[in-house]
Amino acid sequence: MKKGPPPWSLLPLVSLLSLLSFFCRGGEAMQLDSVKADFTETPLTLEVDGLRFPARLTVPAAGDPVAAIVLIPGSLFIDVDGDLPSFNLHPHMYADLARQLAARGHAVLRYAKPGPGTGTETVDAERAQAHLHFAERVVVARAALKALREGLGDKASKVRVWIVAGHSEGAVVASLLALQEPALSGLISLSGPSTGLLSIMRDQAAAMPGAGDLKVYDDALARIRRGEPLPPEAARHPQTAMLATMDPRNLSYIREVDAVDPAPALAAVERPVLLVQGGRDGSVPEKHVHRLLEARGARPTRLALFDDLQHFYKHVEPGTDPQAAFGLATPTDPRVAEAVDRWVRGLS
Repeated sequence: MKKGPPPWSLLPLVSLLSLLSFFCRGGEAMQLDSVKADFTETPLTLEVDGLRFPARLTVPAAGDPVAAIVLIPGSLFIDVDGDLPSFNLHPHMYADLARQLAARGHAVLRYAKPGPGTGTETVDAERAQAHLHFAERVVVARAALKALREGLGDKASKVRVWIVAGHSEGAVVASLLALQEPALSGLISLSGPSTGLLSIMRDQAAAMPGAGDLKVYDDALARIRRGEPLPPEAARHPQTAMLATMDPRNLSYIREVDAVDPAPALAAVERPVLLVQGGRDGSVPEKHVHRLLEARGARPTRLALFDDLQHFYKHVEPGTDPQAAFGLATPTDPRVAEAVDRWVRGLS
C-alpha cells in the first residue's frame, strides 16, 4: 500500500494568486468557542476508487442529533480539520465548525481532500486516476453521506434533518450532490462561488497591485477553456508563467471545475438553502453570495452575512493586509455555527 499524496496537484479556488506569494507563518493553537457542551469525535476512513480519506464524525455526547451534516471541503490540499499543512496554514475551520455544531446538538462528518499532508492514501493507483476529474468529488461526497448514516448507527433513523454543506469549491460539489440525493433536507453554501474557477482567477489577477493589461492572461484562460496547450511564450510572461508550468492533468481538472456554472446549479436545488458569507473574504468576495441569492429566485433561501469575517470565518480588523487575513489561525467565529443551528432547527 502506498501512503501519502497522490501524484498530482489541484489548483485552488481560494486566493490562488495571493497564496503563491504568501510567506509561511506558524499557526496558532486551535481553540474552541465558549460553548462547553460535550461532544464525542470518532476517526473514520472513506475508501473511494483507490484512495483512502481521513474522516471524523463529531456528535453530541448525549441524546439524538437534531441534524446530520456532511461537510464537503473546498479547494487546495485540505486535511480533515480544514488545515493546509503543505502551505503551513492552519485555519482549522472544519474542526471548529464541526465541534461547535455538535455542541449545539448536531452530528457532522468532515473529511480530507487528496494532496500533500492531508493524510490521504493511494491503495490502487489505477483506480485512483478517477480523482483527476472534478465529477469524482461528487462520488466522494456521496460516500461521505453514506458513512455518516452508517456511523450514526441506530440514531440515524431518529435524525429529522439531513444536510449537505460545502465550503468554497465544496459548495459547488454540494449543489451537484443535492440534485442527485432527494432525501436531503437542505443545503448550506459556505462562501460558495457564483462563477467558474477561471473567472475567479481572473478577478484575483485583476485585483493584484500593478496588474495592468490582462490580455495575455485572458488568452491563456481562453486556451485552457478550449483544452488547448499554452504557447511557449506563456512560460516567460509573468502573468502566465505559473499556468505554463502546471501539469496538463491539473489544467484539465481546472477546465472541468470551470465548466460547472455554480449559480444555475444552486438555483436548480429545490430544497431550502442557507448562504453563509464573510464580508471580508478576499478569496470569494461578497458579490458572489448576492449573485447566488438572486439566482435562487423564489426558492427558499436564507442569507447569513458577517461583515467582519474572511474566507475561513475569522474576524478581520479593517485595513488588514489581505494575505495576512487569509493566513489567520484564530478561532472560527461561533456566529456561523449559531446561524446554521437556527436555520437547521427551522427545518426540523
